[in-house]
This record gives sequence, C-alpha cells and structure tokens, in this order.
Amino acid sequence: MASLLAWAGQPAPLLAQTGVLPLSQTLAQSPDSSSTLPDGGNQTPEGDEITDFRPLSQDTSLLSLEGGQRLLESAALAMDRQDYTTAQKDLQNARLAFNQISNFHQQLFDLFLGIDPRVADRQRLSAVESAQLRDEAAYRLALAHLAQNQPDVTVPLLIQVIRSQNPTSSLGQQAHQNLFNLGFMDSPPPALAQGNAADLVTPSPGPTEGTAGETAAADDRPLARSDSALSVAAGRRMMQEAEMALADRNYSLTVEKFKDARQVFNQLSNFYEGLSAAFRGIYTDIAETERMRAVETAQLRDEVTYQLALVHRVQNQSELAVPLLIQVLQSQNPSSELGQQAYQQLLELGFVDTPYRWQGVTGVR
Repeated sequence: MASLLAWAGQPAPLLAQTGVLPLSQTLAQSPDSSSTLPDGGNQTPEGDEITDFRPLSQDTSLLSLEGGQRLLESAALAMDRQDYTTAQKDLQNARLAFNQISNFHQQLFDLFLGIDPRVADRQRLSAVESAQLRDEAAYRLALAHLAQNQPDVTVPLLIQVIRSQNPTSSLGQQAHQNLFNLGFMDSPPPALAQGNAADLVTPSPGPTEGTAGETAAADDRPLARSDSALSVAAGRRMMQEAEMALADRNYSLTVEKFKDARQVFNQLSNFYEGLSAAFRGIYTDIAETERMRAVETAQLRDEVTYQLALVHRVQNQSELAVPLLIQVLQSQNPSSELGQQAYQQLLELGFVDTPYRWQGVTGVR
C-alpha cells in the first residue's frame, strides 16, 4: 500500500531555516567582512558609506533580497487597505524571487563545498536567509487567500511552509494553527514557542477524534463543514452525482463528475502525505493520523479512477481507459483486489495477453 502514498509534484528539497541571523548581521560578525570596493580597492575610511552599483545589488532588481523585500512591503500596504489582489500579486512575485535566489545560492554552495569553505559558507547563509524570506512570503500569501475565503489555495501554501520550516518553528506553528482553524487538521500545535501566541489566529473549537471525513456535529470550521469543496465529503458527493448521471446514460456528465472527484481525492491524499512527512519523527501521533488519511483518500482516488476507466470503455474509448487502468495498478499493487480488477480489464480490452493467476485471493474476474 506504500505506493498509494506517491507524492507528485513536490518542490526541490529545502534547507532548514530556523534561528538564522539576517545576512547583513552575519557578514558584520565575519572576520573577513571588511568593507572593500567591488574592484578590490582600499578600505573605505570610517564614517563613509559604500554604494554598491552592481545591477543585482539594487532594490529595483527582482533577483535580489532587497527587491523581494520591497515587494513584501508593498504587499503589506495593500493588505492594510484590503487590496488583496495587489497583495497576492506582490507576495507571489516575492515568493518566486526568494525561491530562485535560495536555489541559486544552494547550487553555488554545492559547487564550492570542499573547494573554498569561505565561499561555500557564504552561499549557504544566503540560501538559508532567502529560503526564510520565501517561507514568510508564502505564509503571508496564504493569509491573503484566506482573507478572500479561498481555503483550497490557502491549504497547500500552509503545508509547504510547515514542510520547509519544521513544525516546531514559530512560522511552522503558525501555519499549523491556521490549518487547524480551517478544519483541515484535528488538533492545534502541541507546543507553542514562548512569546508567539499573539501571532497566532485564535483557535476555533476542534472536532472530535475520527477518521478522515468525520467531524463533530458542532464543528463549523470552513473545511470541516459538509459543504466544503476540499473534503472527503465533497469527493463522495461528486461520486454520487456521477453515478446518478451514469444511470441516466449521461456519459459526458459522468466523466466530468468522476474527474472532479478524482482531483479532490488526489489533492487531499497529497496534502495529507505532505503533512505526515513533515511531522514524522517529531509528533508521531499527528504523523500517523495524516498517513492514514493519505491512504484512505488515495484508495478513494483509485476507486474513482477505475470507475472512470469503465465509463471510457463503455464509450468505446479504450485509448483513454488503458492509462487509467495502469495508474490503478501502479498505485494499488497487482495483488490488491482493485489491482486485479484493473488487470482483468486490460486483458478484456486486449492490451495484455497473459491472464493474471493469483492464489489465495478472490478477485472480480
């Protein structure tokens, strides 16, 4: 069942970003951080300021920390006047810029590691600082989407922050708290860093313990409600609508609803698996809860995928059914009941020639 938890479309591995001094302070404390002109001239007399005219050192450059911070300031002003569209645009651009900068410095660190420790360490510090700024931009972007009641966009951003930051960091705890307030997680952060409580959104009453899709009757958090578009209940509702359309032989609507349900379950499975990976080895109970949710929603996704393949077969669209059936086999494992059914369909379609003979398992033939 491990293949159920395949995580698609993950970003490149991220550096840990906790407890990092701003780069200017780091350089000021470095013994080799004497102020010199770019061309290697003499040290500037005390009291004089150096003006760095290099293109990427200007705050007008998007590929610089100064340029990204300028976008963060612009976004903060836009948020104050409730101009969320402008804020989202600035925060998205800042996030992309900081991510690029972090990746480039990380690549330079890898290149100089073992060759010039001084250069390598400087690149590592720059990568960490820009990654921290990227995560702060991502968190603010999530809050901007949340202010516009867009939880489907907010959730993946908050999960990315937790995965990058570590659930025990201040920013990671704030992201966790917001996921709890939205109803995507069952419990608030187990431990809050001292002095950070004021930065957190006030918690809403949480649901009782249960499996994915089960919520307490009094739970009115956005993603815990039955009408939420990003929930197991929403995916099941789409499956029922697809089955009703199939009964009416409305195949186009059936395909549409099955695809929608498949997308919801796939998103949920990926999100839950991401959270499980982030909390693994830190908070075991949370990691296991999210892992089980990932398995459950992946199972539902594969069931919908199989049903969608059958609809394509009824429509004599074998070229659409085959890749879906193979996806089911890859995710489920050929020895599972659903995997056996998928292989049998491939055999009946003529895509494979060898019957699958299994022992000790009763499958649908």
